[in-house]
Amino acid sequence: MRMLIGTTLGGCLRTLASGEVSMDDVLCIITRTKCKTKDDLMNVVREYHDNGNGWATKPVNYQLGDHDLDKLMHIADTLWDQGRIHQPRSFGVGGGFIHPMLTRDNIWLEIAPTPTDNPAVVDAYQKYKMLLALTKDEDQY
Repeated sequence: MRMLIGTTLGGCLRTLASGEVSMDDVLCIITRTKCKTKDDLMNVVREYHDNGNGWATKPVNYQLGDHDLDKLMHIADTLWDQGRIHQPRSFGVGGGFIHPMLTRDNIWLEIAPTPTDNPAVVDAYQKYKMLLALTKDEDQY
């Protein structure tokens, strides 16, 4: 199982609806939306399905008309109910992301390499975790 953070609501819904990404792999989706209620979110999903998002940096991520609206709504509903939709703008973070360059080319960010990744990457990550544990300042945490 992978652990993924999504960086665009439309792109993430598209890859989840198509089966490219499993809901089981999603830790959360960080979105630039500012929906106060689930109904607000459902309205955004409908808008993306019907019209896309002309304001987006990559409008293709928001072209959801080829996917079943009920399926998209179910995915969004589940993510909302499980607390996996994070909206930084709701907390005063302008633009939606602290590190906007991470979102330019990535719909999904993998938190850590998985056993199916390149063995060199997995090895490097495990060495990183060991070094982190060895250098951790107990008083800092």
